[in-house]
Amino acid sequence: MKFTSLYADSFKVQVEITKETYGLNGILGVYFIIKLDLIIDFREKAAIRK
Repeated sequence: MKFTSLYADSFKVQVEITKETYGLNGILGVYFIIKLDLIIDFREKAAIRK
């Protein structure tokens, strides 16, 4: 799943090493998903804003 552009007024960000440790580019937290009012469709590999 790739996000090309998302904007939020403000939210907390926790920065850690995820690529080397877990092989991930990043982790989306529940607060981020709720703040941007996202619906994530894992089958279609898409995120849709309500």
